[in-house]
Parts: sequence; structure tokens; C-alpha cells
Amino acid sequence: MTATPDQGLSTEPLTQIERVTSPRGPFPNSSESTQKLNVEGITQMHAAAVKGDKAILARLVLAATGELDAGDQFGRTPLMFCVLGDRLECAELLIKAGVQVNKKDKGGRTALHWAAHKGNVRLMKLLLSKSADCREKDNEGQTALHLCTRHKSSKCMAILLRQLLPGEIDDQDKNKRTALHWAASYGNLEHVKMLIKQDSNIGIPDNDGKTPLHWAASSRDSESVKVVTLILETTPSVINWQDYEGRTALHLAVADGNADVVKVLTSVEGCDVSAIDNMFRTPLHWAAVLGHSKIVGLLLDNGADFASSDSNGATSLHYAAQNNFDETVEVFLSRSNVTDEPDVEGRTAFMWAAGKGADDVIAVFIKHNVDIQQVDKNGGSALHASSLSGHASTVKLLLDHGAHIDTADFQKHTPLFRACEMGHTDVVQTLIDDGARVDMLDEEGRSPLHWAALGGHAYICQTLIKYGVDPNVRDYSARTPIQCAAYGGFVNCMSVLMEHKADPNAQDNEGMTALHWACSKGHLDAVKLLIEYHAFPNHMEFTEDRYTPLDYALMGEHHDVAQYLLEQGALSITGIQDIAALKIQSTFRGYRVRKTFRENKRLLMKHEQLKKEAARKRATEENKRKEDIRHKMEVEERLRKDLHDLALVPSTTNTSHPESSSSLSKPTAAMKSDGVVPSTSSRRRKQKKDTLSEKETILQKHEEAHTLVRGEAVRVRDFRRKQLAALKIQRAWKNHKNRSLLFLLTAKSAVRTMRLRAGAEEFHKQIAALTIQLAWRKYIRRKLLKQLRPNRRQLRMWDPELIAMKQQALVAQIYGEQIKVPVWYPSLYRQHRPHWVKYIPSPAALSYNFALDHYHPLIAKKGSMPSPFLDEKGHPRHFTWQLDEEELANQLNLIKLEKSPSQSRGFSYNLRNA
Repeated sequence: MTATPDQGLSTEPLTQIERVTSPRGPFPNSSESTQKLNVEGITQMHAAAVKGDKAILARLVLAATGELDAGDQFGRTPLMFCVLGDRLECAELLIKAGVQVNKKDKGGRTALHWAAHKGNVRLMKLLLSKSADCREKDNEGQTALHLCTRHKSSKCMAILLRQLLPGEIDDQDKNKRTALHWAASYGNLEHVKMLIKQDSNIGIPDNDGKTPLHWAASSRDSESVKVVTLILETTPSVINWQDYEGRTALHLAVADGNADVVKVLTSVEGCDVSAIDNMFRTPLHWAAVLGHSKIVGLLLDNGADFASSDSNGATSLHYAAQNNFDETVEVFLSRSNVTDEPDVEGRTAFMWAAGKGADDVIAVFIKHNVDIQQVDKNGGSALHASSLSGHASTVKLLLDHGAHIDTADFQKHTPLFRACEMGHTDVVQTLIDDGARVDMLDEEGRSPLHWAALGGHAYICQTLIKYGVDPNVRDYSARTPIQCAAYGGFVNCMSVLMEHKADPNAQDNEGMTALHWACSKGHLDAVKLLIEYHAFPNHMEFTEDRYTPLDYALMGEHHDVAQYLLEQGALSITGIQDIAALKIQSTFRGYRVRKTFRENKRLLMKHEQLKKEAARKRATEENKRKEDIRHKMEVEERLRKDLHDLALVPSTTNTSHPESSSSLSKPTAAMKSDGVVPSTSSRRRKQKKDTLSEKETILQKHEEAHTLVRGEAVRVRDFRRKQLAALKIQRAWKNHKNRSLLFLLTAKSAVRTMRLRAGAEEFHKQIAALTIQLAWRKYIRRKLLKQLRPNRRQLRMWDPELIAMKQQALVAQIYGEQIKVPVWYPSLYRQHRPHWVKYIPSPAALSYNFALDHYHPLIAKKGSMPSPFLDEKGHPRHFTWQLDEEELANQLNLIKLEKSPSQSRGFSYNLRNA
């Protein structure tokens, strides 16, 4: 709301003016005092004018050389000081001295403005008689007629109305408000009568679309009822006029709790008691949200629609129940035709009261036999709402009156799930003490322990484990509570779980462990705790990528976590693949070595067998050769003996040798005995042969033996030469194959060595970069800590405040990423609204209490409720801007001057900013 006509009262402090008129005289000899006055903009003439010292003022006027209209730091002249101090004689003296009557200060106000503001009839008459312009406007567009409306006395307005033409009465200020607007807002009946008598237009809207009827209905003055009655008697058609926010005068009267004005407005024929504003709220909504039970009864008696819903789908009974106005709810429920209608989410006013912990309202509902087991569209009951909000007394009240403790919504969440999710320890204890089951699972297989771990509520986790919940319980994705706690980095919760034998190495269906989740979010404390409890740092996922915790830390650029994992011997999937490749290569090399050894062994055994066969063959040949030699020697020996015998006996005829004849005759006899008779020619050849000498026969046999020996020697020599050639060829071929294989192995080894060396260099480079980053961060941290003051406490990662901040910061991530947390009030499809609803301000949709403050008639659209309008409990109270003379003097004493005129650019008539 813009400044009211009285928000410009800013005069000189009397304490500083008294220093000017010290007992040493009006003309101090101290040059220091004179310089100080010049700096502050206060002259001797200002001091004499406000004090009413006519003699000193006359002396100063005579001695003045062009200083009669000098302004202070706010541009106010001595004449204005006379008006503010009600010094008529001094004002006459200054006017006679030739001061400018229409001189303006920095706020654009003349002396006539200040006289109208003060309600000083004498000075106003004086100024008007000296040609003061009553049509002049200040910086806010207000004339003297606007300013004089704040006083109950109508004399000033009567004087000004005689100076104005009929068309000038409705002159508007910058907020497009006329004098009738201001008079109605102050509740000044006489002023309103005079302006209406002068044909002031009642239907002119201001910048907010408010007419004088709106301002009169929102006035807290005792005569506001008469002003409203007068305006309606003059122009009854404005009864249902709406401002730009859609509010009628009835809305504003209800907002101020003025039952008399409401009674007057509702008594007018044609008054729409169910008019809706831009948020689709009726006056009954306004009365219910503020707890005006009497006004609620008046509106219901006049036919107000109790079932009308606003943009949130809530009725007036919802807001009365939400704010715990039991008397107002009693007024609603005492009507037989009033029913508890649900909102767009299916929640009734009873469930709203349970969600807000309004025990008094719940008692009223129970008194009127409400269905305590009713549910909304999501299957949630009133016990769900109170458990989610953490109202233990409400939970106990509902349980005492028969609410089902293990009722589940459509997601199979019981009230215990809601309390564990939000961390309401007292509610959890209350539910468990009343017999709530701790072993139930929701539709995704999660237990209450999962939800407590997701929220990082260590004490609730300890309580659930105490009552028999398995710390290694798994949901349908095989996730355990320790993984949920590691996802949020809740170290305290993880400590509780692992102290009760929770498995830090448990893997879900995707192979993720608690260490994977902690590394993916960069929770260094959680990682250290898991490593301390012997979590294996190199678990791989079951997915195709097979990522390890170190991979998640590196992908998330959590360098401190990655550095710590490397110090603990963690490996990335690349490193594991390299190690596996080395193992495979080593195994393959062993296989090749074993295979080569077996081949060489087989060849060696075959070679040994061949050697044995060759040795056996050589032995056979040697034996045969020895046998031949022995036989040869025997033949030679026998030949020698035969030759020796022949040399001793001469040759004889056939007759002289009976042995030979007998020997020749023996074959013949044998042949005859066999029945074969030799022919004549064969007999002749035989006889011829027998005639050969025995010496020739021996020589012939000897020659044949030598021929056989020479042939065998040639054969053996050829065989050995061929065997030696074959051995040389085999040895050359083996050497060739070995050299080729050696070249190939050497090349492969060189390539593998180069690749390993390049990979090792790249790995060392990454390690060096991480080490440098960690050292730099430590250096910067030490540098910052040195700059801190010694008495300033340093925050550590384990401080409760920092842990709480991290928990609050991670709530959105916990409920918004992979683990979906169902909310209590999901946004469903809303009914279709007109196209112009998009121009409605949205902050009011969050809370009707906020909406009421936001659209209160006594403040600006983007301002806040001024403290004089509220009491200690936040309810509106009676307030008036009217100040008496003593209060005005106190205000003048409290106002201080600026030290330099250059600092007065931000001047305002608003007392609160002065």
C-alpha cells in the first residue's frame, strides 16, 4: 500500500534546534556552531520559526539577505516550520517579509499541504488568503484535499471545497485515489457526506480496483459502519463490485473481522454472499481461515455456499479445520445441511485437521460422529496424515478412538512407514507401543527400516532393530537399509546398522553395494566408514559395464573419494581388466610352455627309441659282421689247412683215389635210389667238373668270399652316409623353425612391453594428477584456516550442524532419483479453469494464510503486514493513523536529521522509513 496522507510527518528535532537558541543568544559567536548548522541545513531562522520566537525571527528577517526561503536537508522553509509548530504570528511575519507561499520541499509539499496535514484551520485560512494554490500536488500526487481527510474535523475540508470547482473534487493521486477514497479509508463520516454532497464519484476505482466502498468496509474506525451505510444508500449498485483481485467489499470486511459491517453488507438486497475472488474463494473462506465464528454464522444464515471450493479444491471448512479453530468448525457442523466435502485429492476437512495436528478440531469432529477410517484417493487415512506430519498427540487421539493402526494405502504404506520416512521419533514410538507391526513391506518390498535409512534417522533405525527388524532385510531389488543410508551419506545411520551386523558387502540385483552408492554421491565419510568395517572395494556390477566403486567416484569427479580408494587398494574396471588380461596371458604362456614341453618330451622319447633301435640294429650288424669274420677266418683257416695238405700230397688219377671215386659214385647211387637216371651230357659235365683240381675250387670260393665282403662294406658305407645327410637336414630344419619362432616371440614380447609401458605411464599420470589436486586442496584449506580468527569455530565433516545441512540438502535427491519416494499429496489432474486464471498470482495457492496476508487490503501487493495492524497472536487489531499533539511532539523528538544534505535523496513521508 502506498503512503497515506499522514505518512509524511518529518520535522526538525527539537533538541538540535534548542542548541541553536542557547542562552548565549540567538547569534552564537562560535564559528564551529555555525559550521555545524550549515552542514545540517538548519538556519537560525528555522530555529526561531519552530520555537515561535517572533522577536528573534524579526531580527533575522531584517538581517537576512535572500535566505527567507532557505530549505533544510529536506527542503523545508521557515514558513513550513511555522506551520508544523503552529506559529501563526511567525507565519504572518514571514509572509509579510515576502516568502514564497507555494514553495515546495523535496517531497513536493507546500506550506498548505502541511497545514492540511496538521488540520490547522487558522494557518490554512492565512495561506489561502495569501494566494496559496490548493490544487498543487506533492510527489505522490496528493493535494491538500487528500491530506485533510485524516482529521475528524471537517472545517479544513469545508474551506478547501469552497476553493475548488466541482470537477476538481475527484482529482486522483498517483494511486488513482480520490479524496473520497481516503476519507472512506479513515472512516470519517462528515468528510464522506461533504464529498458525496459535492457529487464526488463513488464508482472510481484506484490502481487496485478498489472503490471507496472497499476502503470503508476495510476501515477499523468506529464510524465505518455509518460510512458503508451512507455509500450504499447513495449508490447501492456498488455492493458487488470487485477489485482487480476479484474481492468485493464483503471480502474485505470479513478479512478485518468487522461483524457490524458484514451485517450491513449482507442486509442489502442483491448482496452476493458467495462471490468468488480470483482464487475462487468466497467471503466464507476468508472468515473460516481467520476463525471469525460470528461472521461464519452470519454468512451461513444468509445462504453462503459452504460447499464452494477454491483453486485448491478446498472448502471453507477445510481452512477452519486446518487452523484449529474449533469454535468455527462447531458453527459449521452445528448446521444440519453442512457436510464435510472432500477436495480434489479426496481429503476431507477432518483429514486436513489430522495433518495439521488440530486436536481441538478433531475432538469436535469425533463429537459429531465423523468416520475416523475415511481415506482419500490414494488410500491414506487421517492416521497417515498425522503420522506424516509428526503430531504424536493427534496420533494418540485417533488411536484411542478406534483408528486402525496398520491400515495401508494403495502403496501398502502404513502410518509407521510415514513416520519412519519423515523421522518423527515420538510418533514411531507411539505407534510401536500401540502394537504397530514392524515387519510389513510396501509394494516395492521396502520395510520401515529402509525408509528410516533413506531419511538418515539413526535413532529410529536403532528402535526398529530393537523391535526385531532384520538389518539385512532386502526389498524386491535386493537392496538393504545400509545401501539406502549410504546413498544419502548418513554416517550415523550407517554406524548403527553395521554395529547390528549389517553386511557392508551386500549386493543388489544389479551388483551395487553400499560402497557403490556412497562413491557415486561423493560421501567421503561414508566411504571411510565402510572401508573401516571391511567393505571390499573392488566389487563389480552385474551389468555389462561392470563398474567398481572407484569408477563411480571417478565418473562423478569426486577426487577426494577416488584418492582415498586408491590408497586402500581399489581398482577400476580397466585395471581389473588389465590384471585379468595379464593372468590370461600368463596362463596361456604356461599352457604353451607345457605343450611345448610335452612335444619335446615326445620327440625326445621317440628319439631315444630310434636311438635304441639304431643301437640294436648296429649290435645285430656287429654280431653278423663278427660272425662273418669268424666264418671267414674259419674258411681261411680251413683253406690254409687244405693248401698245406695239398702241398704235402701229389695229385693222382681217379683210380688211385678210391675216396673220390666212391664220392662220385655216391650221388649216382643216390640218384639211382631216387629213381632218377642222369643223362649222358650231365654225366659228362659232372665228370669234367670232377676233373678240376681241388686247388682251383678253393681259390674260387676264396674269391667269392672277398666279393661278398666288399659288397657289404660298400652297402654299410652308403647307409651311414645317407643317415648323416638326413641328420644334417633335420638339424638345419629345426634350427630354421626355432629361429622363426624366436623372432615371432621376440616381436610379440616387444609389442606387449610397449603397450604395458604406455598404459602404466598413463595410469601414473592420472595418479600424479589426483595427487597434485589433493595436495593443492590441502594447501588451500590450510591457507584458509590460517586466515580464520582464533576464536572462530571450525566446522568439521562430522559436526552435527553440517550433517544436518547435508541431510536437508540431499532430501530432494533421495526422493527424486533412482529411489522414488511417494509423496503424501501427489498432484493429480485438476478440473479445467477459465483461460484468465493464468493471470492469477501463484504464491497464494500454497497456503491460504499466506494468501490472506498477501492480499490484505491494508498493505501493498508485494509488501508485508505492518506491525501496528497485528497483535501478538497475529490477529488484526484496531489501529489509526490519527495523532494527537503530544504524540506528534514525541514523533518529532524521535526523528533525526541526516548529517549531510547529499544524503537526503531517499526522503520519504513514511514514518516507518524515517
